[in-house]
Amino acid sequence: MNNSVRTSRFLQVGQVYTRDDLRAAFHIRDATLNNGIFRPKGHASVWLFVTEEKTRDRRPYRDKLEGNELLMDGQTLGRTDGLIESHRAADLELLLFYRKKRTEFPKAAFRYEGVFRYVSSQGENPTRFTLKRTS
Repeated sequence: MNNSVRTSRFLQVGQVYTRDDLRAAFHIRDATLNNGIFRPKGHASVWLFVTEEKTRDRRPYRDKLEGNELLMDGQTLGRTDGLIESHRAADLELLLFYRKKRTEFPKAAFRYEGVFRYVSSQGENPTRFTLKRTS
C-alpha cells in the first residue's frame, strides 16, 4: 500500500468494528492501533478512536459527538495534535470510530461515524478540538 490509500473507501458508515477487525482487514501489526489517535502505515488516513464515557482507570478526556460535531480532547502530551490540525494540508482524512461507553458494542467495538475535518482548537495539554462530519 502507498500513502494514497484512503481507509474510508473500505469502511461503511454505521458499521461496528473492533480494533481486531481493523487489524486483520488492513494487516496492521503496529501496537499504537490501541491508542486513541492512530495513523496506519501506508494510508492517507488518521483514525480517531473515541469513547465518550471513560472508565475510572482511564484519563478523563472530554469527548462528545453531537450530530455532525465532535468536541474532543487531544492526547495529553500533544504529540498527535499536528496530525489533526494540519490533516487537510497533508491530504489526510480523519476517520471517527465512536462509542458512548466501552461496553456499548460487543468486544469493545466502535461504530464508524465517517470522515471528519478539523474546524478549530484551543488550549494545550490536552488541546480541545472541534471537528465536523464531512460524509
